[in-house]
Amino acid sequence: MAQRTVHLLDDNATVRDWLVAGGWSEPVAELAELLEPDGDPWGENGRWVLTNGPDVTLLKRRLYELCPLWTDQSLPEVVEGGPVAYRGPTGADHEDTWRRVHVPGDGLVDWSEFCFTPAYRVALSGTVFEVDQAEWRLLRLASTGPCLLYVNGECVLATGMVSYMEPIEHEVRVWLPSGESSVVVSSWQVGFRECRQVVRLRVGGLPVRVVVPSPGADEERAALAEQLLDAVGTPRWGMTEPRLELTGPDGVPLRVRVGDVERRVRLDDGRATVSLERTPAEEGPGSASMLGTGELTARVWLDDDSSPVFRDLGVAVLGPRYRGEPEGDPATWREEVLAHAADGQNGCAAELAAATRDPAHAPRADRLEHALGMLANRADCSDFEVLGLLHLWHRVPEASWSTEPADTRAAVREALLGMKYWIDQPGLDAMCYFTENHQLVWHTAEYLAGEAFADETFANTGWTGRRHAEHGAALAREWLTARLAGGFSEFDSNAYLAIDVLALVSLVEFGADGELVELAAGLLDKTLFTLATNSWRGAHVSAHGRSYVRTQRSARFEETAPIMWLCWGVGALNDATLPATALATARRYVLPDAVRAAGRLSGEWFGRQRYRGTYRAEHDLLSRPYSSDLAVYRTPHAMLSCAEDYRRGLPGLQELIWTAALGPETQVYVTHAPNDAVHSSARPNAWAGNRILPRARQHRDTVLALYRIPTDDPAGYTHAWFPLSTMDEWVRSGTWLAGRRGAGYVALSTQDGARVLAAGSTAGQELRANGPGLAWVCVVGDADRDGGFAEFVAALGEPGYGDGTVSYRTRHGVELALDWTGPFTVDGRPADLDALGDERPHLDNPLVRIPFGAERMELDGHVIDLRRGRPV
Repeated sequence: MAQRTVHLLDDNATVRDWLVAGGWSEPVAELAELLEPDGDPWGENGRWVLTNGPDVTLLKRRLYELCPLWTDQSLPEVVEGGPVAYRGPTGADHEDTWRRVHVPGDGLVDWSEFCFTPAYRVALSGTVFEVDQAEWRLLRLASTGPCLLYVNGECVLATGMVSYMEPIEHEVRVWLPSGESSVVVSSWQVGFRECRQVVRLRVGGLPVRVVVPSPGADEERAALAEQLLDAVGTPRWGMTEPRLELTGPDGVPLRVRVGDVERRVRLDDGRATVSLERTPAEEGPGSASMLGTGELTARVWLDDDSSPVFRDLGVAVLGPRYRGEPEGDPATWREEVLAHAADGQNGCAAELAAATRDPAHAPRADRLEHALGMLANRADCSDFEVLGLLHLWHRVPEASWSTEPADTRAAVREALLGMKYWIDQPGLDAMCYFTENHQLVWHTAEYLAGEAFADETFANTGWTGRRHAEHGAALAREWLTARLAGGFSEFDSNAYLAIDVLALVSLVEFGADGELVELAAGLLDKTLFTLATNSWRGAHVSAHGRSYVRTQRSARFEETAPIMWLCWGVGALNDATLPATALATARRYVLPDAVRAAGRLSGEWFGRQRYRGTYRAEHDLLSRPYSSDLAVYRTPHAMLSCAEDYRRGLPGLQELIWTAALGPETQVYVTHAPNDAVHSSARPNAWAGNRILPRARQHRDTVLALYRIPTDDPAGYTHAWFPLSTMDEWVRSGTWLAGRRGAGYVALSTQDGARVLAAGSTAGQELRANGPGLAWVCVVGDADRDGGFAEFVAALGEPGYGDGTVSYRTRHGVELALDWTGPFTVDGRPADLDALGDERPHLDNPLVRIPFGAERMELDGHVIDLRRGRPV
């Protein structure tokens, strides 16, 4: 045995095989040396920077100058399973063992972590280069934070630069002697919320062997294993039952581990199924929002003890409770939501639901420990937990609270009185104040806490509760008025619309300010109405202003899904229980019949939604208008939606610009990916968001989309999510790939067609263009309008692709054309001529048409005043 595994650089000369240790977290004690914890939060040394990722990079650089990586320490020997001892920047000593990783195609070793409180992050990666003849090599190290690069124990490169999301590349020329040379990278970052901590190493000049020392490894068997494992994939990301599907070369014996369960299987006829026989491990205590990926990791080895090489495949076990059609009545849906929440992981929601179902229930201290700990540490997302605690404070009578083993009500009171409620108040923390949903939650939390304890003194500010209530109410009023008239900047977010609902129903239920309550009630009606019109069969599958990967793969994970279950009997019951529970326990707020009916409307539908507003510097850190134009086409069997011309050609974040759906897991869309990550600390990532936003336009059942990929793009491609395993059948026809699920059809085309990836976590689900991938056309249809699936496919025709242009004659005979700079045309006529007279309405669909500037919105007799809301 050679006691090692040997690997090649990839086509970009990138090292793909490493040993890693860490990342370790250490407290950040130096903030007070650089920022003012009190007084005006703005200016060069203002604490405003702490939770705005791009702007915090200069602060991170200053922190590194105060607390850098230690260079005067010995490095651990690079050997798989070997001990690692390393001193972090604060002097903390860390221990770990080297563990193997094979990085994805972007070449990034990734320790990214969402940091709810400020934290230094330190990590190591190591490998070995082998050359037969001594020679100079150019090493290109890319990172998002300071790094030390060691070759044979000598520090050859030290970087101090910090970036937000995209790594910065540094170069150094090194002499590699013949034989083996150890390579170690020490990585530093500091996390304030999303912490993007990645490194990548490329080798310029002649290739090198990449060697991973590994006791007991057989080099030849490991090389064979690598070849075989690179052909293994899982064709189904979402499993409704815990049975993992694998594909790959026929006859290959595999070991598969998910969590603590390991199985041996053989690929017979190139396929195998692994029964997990377990409930997936929880990601931690539930919160009001779900920031995780929802994924489990299936680690796959060749069934040979002398080969330590493996591949990791991401999969998810889906919640079984999904409905595309309503069953029962509103009282039944409410009880189902409450029973689900009472058994759930979110402590505040569980206790609120339990107390609602059983008036004698006493809130349990252990179920509120997580929420109280969030407030005590001023962790990000504490604002959500404040609202959960306030619901319990108001809903559970004082006599029902238990004092054993501790006085839980007193602990809640102390936490609320000690909290920081806005950026202008004292404290250095990583809580977010600068996104739209957090703004309203903070304003609501401050207002309601201030009213609840009007004559008390709040410890953080020294203000009375009455002053806090006035402060929060003024900010909330400004926020509500703007959104009621013009709509959200985070348009139709399937994550954050739920958080908006949580804040709005809290205001309606507990607010004493009648004007504020009416504003909130009107906006809540309008928000739930747009959720009804922009969703389909319990799936909120419109284009989104902000979204996460797992919700784009399964609508069962959408935070809005339990709200739809409660309101009109479709959707899913998942871990995002607090918004739906707050709505289910409402006493003042009653869902208007007209809104409930909108959620159950079927048939063919085409609607438009136009949002306009203005960012405010001290809330959004931007001073410019925002806008979105959403199109939604629905039939009983399919849906297509597009945010038209949304910031085309500019950097993206978490926007889902267009999407088609035939079911909760049958979602089809294209993104311009900047990396291969799927977690929330990469924004944008492989599937949520676009590095550069496309130009996309929709005409009823058809979307045309154009993409721009710079020559220096880190990924250099667009790709499509097209999950074949969720479809009943699929075919190729010319440049099209078309699929059917039930009576719904979807077809996707790009120049020269696209290939389906056959291996990895996205096998049978990801498409890569055979051609440039700069233009795509997507069409939906169904049996009611298009006949059989074969008829639909035969009628597709072929799009025309040019240099930065795409044209298409639909099967209905409509000529569509789009280029990057000219007007989108329909039958040769510019589609936007109505905008010249500002005739495009705020909302326009079969149920309502409201022009911008209208003073009221009427829906089947239900009236919302778009300046004042509506009475409760």
